[in-house]
Amino acid sequence: MARILMAIDFEIEARLLEGIIAAGHDIVDRVSGGLAAATAVERLRPEIVLLQGAPETLTARSLAACTRFGARFIVVVASDLERRNAETLSAREIVEAAASWSEIEMVIGSAPDAVGDVATGPIPQQSPSFARPPAAASRTVDAGPVGASHDSENAPVLEGSRSATRRAGRARAHAATGATRAPGAAEAPRPVRRRDQGGRGDLLAVWGSHGAPGASTVAAAVAASAAAAGRRVLLIDADSYGGSLAAMLGITDEAPGFAAACRLAGAARLTLAELQRIAAPYAVGRDELLVLTGIANPARWPELSRERVLTVLERCREIADLVVVDVGFSLESDDEIASDAFSPRRSAATLTALGAADRILAVADGQAVGLQRFLRARVNLIEIVGETPVDVIVNRVRGEAVGLGAAGQIKHVLSRFAGLQASALIPLDQSACDRAFLSGEPVTYASPRSGFARAISSYVADTLLAEAETDATAAAGVHPGKRTAGSAPFRRFWRGRGELQGQNS
Repeated sequence: MARILMAIDFEIEARLLEGIIAAGHDIVDRVSGGLAAATAVERLRPEIVLLQGAPETLTARSLAACTRFGARFIVVVASDLERRNAETLSAREIVEAAASWSEIEMVIGSAPDAVGDVATGPIPQQSPSFARPPAAASRTVDAGPVGASHDSENAPVLEGSRSATRRAGRARAHAATGATRAPGAAEAPRPVRRRDQGGRGDLLAVWGSHGAPGASTVAAAVAASAAAAGRRVLLIDADSYGGSLAAMLGITDEAPGFAAACRLAGAARLTLAELQRIAAPYAVGRDELLVLTGIANPARWPELSRERVLTVLERCREIADLVVVDVGFSLESDDEIASDAFSPRRSAATLTALGAADRILAVADGQAVGLQRFLRARVNLIEIVGETPVDVIVNRVRGEAVGLGAAGQIKHVLSRFAGLQASALIPLDQSACDRAFLSGEPVTYASPRSGFARAISSYVADTLLAEAETDATAAAGVHPGKRTAGSAPFRRFWRGRGELQGQNS
């Protein structure tokens, strides 16, 4: 069994995937581009690298990285241009794009040719501000005592920076809990934690109308708050128009985890072990959540078909107490314009997640145009989800947009035109959001005292996790009517300035 890094076109990758898994190999990552391939080789140290012969992937720098770290590279060519590029760079092992995995396996099994001189160059380094290693990298360190400092593997940070202090604290917490392992050692499977006897966690779909109301920011904050409350959380970026959670959280994952899970589901190979391997762990203080990153290239939306997405969501329920799915804005079914009834739909991932969700979190922009867009799109949302509970959160509430008493006016608009009551009103806090984006962290962790964080924490505690807390209180023998320090009335009293501002009319 070999550790393989794949940097080939996704059509070829999808065709070879079943054969690779059947042969028992371990796919450490899937990337695109020469720079990403060089960085992944340095970070993951694979044994075999499959490189596309295109000039943007097969470069002197990517080959230099393979040579420097002892990785054997095999070039896959799909045209004469790619073959000429491979021959120009003196690549010795070249296979055609139409070759099956058994043929590539024969090349791997043969003795490698002597490697000629390869033009070398500086190996690119990750940005210290946004770099966050995926699962394999975050657990691959030199052998040594648990809790020892590994300064050579950490990116340089600015002294006195609060985000740097948080990252250092997370690294020490992982080392203290034994999160490291020796190079090449198999990662221990994560324990399956189930919410009920049926073993199915809750599914929360976070949706926002067009115009970028901040649904992805809210989804990340909700997932982080639930993880901090002790829940095992899996965050999924299912936006078929281009995922943003990986960049928002600073996850350097070139291969989208959600698309990879969908391909495995299409090949009937999506096991719990594979799902846990694909998901990138993300530390939130001493807690951790799993993230399935979304597609960065919108052209890859055909990979997210309805059957695949449904299979992935059901699998995710088995390994998490709460599955938070960030979906796209479009609710169109495309039935009227599709000539083939069996062809994939652009909004299939969004519609499937909304249909399978136990609860919907609808995010609206607090400005006048955003509220109008939300109220019109909500009609289509209700037609799709039916009786599924829908919570409404109004984001970016600011008095300058509608004058004094902005929160009261928004409540009046929602009540008059839709008969709604918002679960939370999030004040506009641009400095807190900027701090979170620069540090690659959720707002609830980067700025825990901000109005944004307090509003999200109140929603998660009082609404999203209220049922689970009620069950735990009853099991502990506490009378339901008794007000304890952790009860909802006390939390509502201490919501903070952000929520109190939302109650002004």
